[in-house]
Amino acid sequence: MTQQIVRVDRKSDQPPSPKLQEQLADYITQQLGTVNAVVCSDYGDGTLSQAVIAAALSHPLSIVDAQKNLKRYQGATIFTPNLPEAEQAIGYPLVKISGDKTDLSLLRQGGQDLLQLTQAQQMLITRGGEGMSLFHRDGSEYHIPAFNRTDVFDVTGAGDTVVAALTLGLTLGASAWEATVLGNLAASIVVRQFGTTTTTPAEMKAALHQLLEESNEE
Repeated sequence: MTQQIVRVDRKSDQPPSPKLQEQLADYITQQLGTVNAVVCSDYGDGTLSQAVIAAALSHPLSIVDAQKNLKRYQGATIFTPNLPEAEQAIGYPLVKISGDKTDLSLLRQGGQDLLQLTQAQQMLITRGGEGMSLFHRDGSEYHIPAFNRTDVFDVTGAGDTVVAALTLGLTLGASAWEATVLGNLAASIVVRQFGTTTTTPAEMKAALHQLLEESNEE
């Protein structure tokens, strides 16, 4: 059995020149009318300056996948932090010290605090083997279990897969909950394979049918 043990990233966090930042912001502004959504994938490399962020967030459907400094993206449609990123953003743990995974009180408070911090419409916190939690500004929330908790070989790219499938669903008119389910389903497939991989509509359809069958058997 092959499993990922260690991942090492080497990158620079130096911001681009002011001229390049301006050029990138202008390009994004010019392209806004040609796209259905804008995804800000921020790994802290410095590319996403405030000018670039402002241009990206001027689109009516903006999805933010940022490792830190979520407040920089105030007003985006939906954020997709994982649990450690969410905890870092609000400054307190979202899991009880006791380890009781059924107690979601801290998570619920964190979801609402993050919505307040970012002024987003929705906040999706991905929680690994515990699934995902989606929070709305109207106070509603959805907790979606992980669709695959046993055959996890490599989580590289899983977050990007969630964002991609989520965005695709939203652009096609799915509700935030439906789009989150699609993202969860897509991620459950790619983590079964080694390395950064993708999935297909056929694979997702087959996986969904399998989940439905297992649910009916229960």
